[in-house]
Amino acid sequence: MMQHILLCGGSGTRLWPLSNQQTPKQLLTLFDGYSLLQLAFRRNRFACNKVMAIVNEQQAAIVTEQLEQAGAAAPVCLAEPVGRNTAAAIALAAFVADPDTILLITPADHLIGTPDRYAMAIETAGILAAGNHIVTIGLVPTYPETGFGYISYSGHDVLRFVEKPDRVVAEAMLSAGGFLWNSGIFCCKARVMLQELQQHAPAIYEAAAIAAAEWKSTGLLSKETMEAIPADSIDYAVLEKSSIVKVVPTRMDWSDVGSYEALADALSEHYQYRNHQAVFIESDPHKNMVIGKDKLVALVGVENMVVVNTASALLIMKRGRGQDIKQLHQWVRDNRPELL
Repeated sequence: MMQHILLCGGSGTRLWPLSNQQTPKQLLTLFDGYSLLQLAFRRNRFACNKVMAIVNEQQAAIVTEQLEQAGAAAPVCLAEPVGRNTAAAIALAAFVADPDTILLITPADHLIGTPDRYAMAIETAGILAAGNHIVTIGLVPTYPETGFGYISYSGHDVLRFVEKPDRVVAEAMLSAGGFLWNSGIFCCKARVMLQELQQHAPAIYEAAAIAAAEWKSTGLLSKETMEAIPADSIDYAVLEKSSIVKVVPTRMDWSDVGSYEALADALSEHYQYRNHQAVFIESDPHKNMVIGKDKLVALVGVENMVVVNTASALLIMKRGRGQDIKQLHQWVRDNRPELL
């Protein structure tokens, strides 16, 4: 069995005001009463007998509560006082785990709708990881996405990692074939990850070793110790430099739920919540998304709308403009930071 490492960072800024600093998108119970965090835990129980969540200390209590509600017997939360990106989080997890344990490292905010294909990919990845490889899951692209990194591959061999491309490059890669979306899901033995960190990112390795020793001794991480770890993603720090990375291609139904359009698609089979407290007059409920609290939201004669009504803010947006939420979030940060 593997140990599940849940990466719970990320604030879901493109889903503001629904997602905020106190309750980011992975903790919102939107999916038939479950959160993305809980779905991620449940999805990986077949392969993992232990779970550790790497989490911002502000959310440690609610993450522990949600994992227990989802059936985790003894979840471990490693609470970071300040985030230092995924390389630091994974280094800490690897130092804390038993050296020969295979770590299944997944984001907490992804939605996967084909559990059979997912399970097959994870089982294959586990076999490769047992052979002392770092194994990433690659998604066969279905359109020229510019917001994801890509992997050039042959069989299980990684030829190279490709940065987030512009649309022309993305279209060319999709047409040529031989490229996968980088899902951010991977597995490896703890000692293999530490070996590669020590070789390719020694500053992260050394600072994380000190932080892990502090956590083992006290159960806490100090801000000063965390800030001493250089901030970098695991992709830049290790995966793009390592010679032992393999990939498992899959065609599973996957979403990072990174925009309101993606959320609307993800909720397409969850209408009971999707249009909660909403009424539609000459408007199609399947072409509009309403998420509201405390009051009725009525849509009359309009289509392709997103309405998000929270206690702190009301968002009304035309579908297709989800990327503009970044600009809105920056305005709120500059002018009304208390709403974040």
